[in-house]
Amino acid sequence: MSGAPGVENSVVRFGSRRRVALAPIAAAVLVGLSLSLSVAPRGHAASSTANVPLAGDLDPSFGSGGEVSHSLGSGEAPDVSEIAVQPDGKIVVAAVSSPGDHGLLLARYLPDGSPDPSFGDGGYVETHNGVWAFASAVALQPDGKIVVAGVSYQGGDNVLSEFTIARYDPNGSLDTGFGTGGITNTPIPESGVYWQAGAHQLTLLPSGEILVAGGASWDEDTEAASVLARYKPDGSLDPTFGAGGILQPSGAEAYAIAVQPDGKILGVRPGPGIALVRYNPDGSLDPTFGTAGEVKTSRKLRNVFGLTFQRGKIVALGSTRISHSKYALVLTRLHASGRLDTAFGKGGAAEVRRITFDPSALLTQSDGKILLAATTGYDDHDQGHGVVARLLPSGRLDTSFGRGGMVSFDDQLTALALQGDGKVLVGGGHGNAWTLHRLVGGNNCVVPNLAGKTVRQATNTLKSANCSRGHVSTRPSTTIKRGRVISSSPRHGTRRPDGTRIDLLVSRGRPSYRS
Repeated sequence: MSGAPGVENSVVRFGSRRRVALAPIAAAVLVGLSLSLSVAPRGHAASSTANVPLAGDLDPSFGSGGEVSHSLGSGEAPDVSEIAVQPDGKIVVAAVSSPGDHGLLLARYLPDGSPDPSFGDGGYVETHNGVWAFASAVALQPDGKIVVAGVSYQGGDNVLSEFTIARYDPNGSLDTGFGTGGITNTPIPESGVYWQAGAHQLTLLPSGEILVAGGASWDEDTEAASVLARYKPDGSLDPTFGAGGILQPSGAEAYAIAVQPDGKILGVRPGPGIALVRYNPDGSLDPTFGTAGEVKTSRKLRNVFGLTFQRGKIVALGSTRISHSKYALVLTRLHASGRLDTAFGKGGAAEVRRITFDPSALLTQSDGKILLAATTGYDDHDQGHGVVARLLPSGRLDTSFGRGGMVSFDDQLTALALQGDGKVLVGGGHGNAWTLHRLVGGNNCVVPNLAGKTVRQATNTLKSANCSRGHVSTRPSTTIKRGRVISSSPRHGTRRPDGTRIDLLVSRGRPSYRS
């Protein structure tokens, strides 16, 4: 997971429910999540007012109307696993499809959304590794090399799948100085017969080493367990981490992980009793975090599927039960020490009851605002739906983005990334194609209700709503006090670009008071 200008190093990849049976605990936790959203699909199309794109609208300068898609032509349902933005603005995408004879899928797009002809074969790279493989995560090294983590099956009798890490040169060719011919395959050890393992997340550490998180199970009846592995820059396991480079924490498989600037690692210990765990760089528990390295999360948080940093604080995303069979997204925030931050949301937890989808991606903007994606899954009758939401640093929905803080899609959403200019990249899948959308960033001026306010009060209110005061005119009023706002133009609730000037109509009092 690589950072981008204007973004804290906090992009989090979630495991897809369509991964190779490596997420039984995640699938079990998410059973019963229902679909309930009042935002119209494709609600982010360009504004009809002078066709000015607003924050949360599809960016018409990207791809075709703000969207790029790539079909595998296989009839399967691929999606974008993760997105990374290069310093030159080029966009690297790791994609996944259902297992078959596919390899690691990688694409690079120019800033306008067209495939980069200098990368691979016309902008695309597919690396066959063993019988089958797929990519789950991608990160960019400072030297421009691209690291991909995922899953592969090499055809062994005892190992059905294993961790796979590949590194590419900037042109898309495998870096032969990494692993064996550019690839490292790692079966996860445990006594008994191997069953399956897969890497879901990837982080480049300050030391240049590569941290990979995923899960493994060793028989059909056992839930997948969490696994962390750390690799040296040459692709070999780092023996100073865990046991020979591999750490197998107790507890079921967890998909959320984040690495602090000092190299300490945050992870999740799933239930019963959700807890966040912090490890030292060598894999030992950090005793300065919570109690012996572990902190119980807010009671509202039923599970944790994402972690991010917000100006030194820790934000966790999961879901909470709001009725017998209905769940809503919920976030909780902790201080760096692990203590609950009661200034966030209500008592440290912020519920987003308008979203009852599964959480799928999370990141933090440099201004402290939180972006998240949530999605439904594919099934025989539904091609998937998703929503991107933006929250204020306090945990409330940011109404200056999209409609009421949210943007809806017809696609299943699986990845988020921020460009240096603040535009938002959204990855997912629809039908037999993966999709990449780009949303206009920044803020909308959402005209507030100013009726009855003084001009000074109205001016301050407009400023806080990302608007500015325009022309002030007056007329008599029998209902509004003299010197108070009668109405605004455009009227309250209207969305306009950041800084739009709003004209005010102010009362001169009753007609008999006119001079």
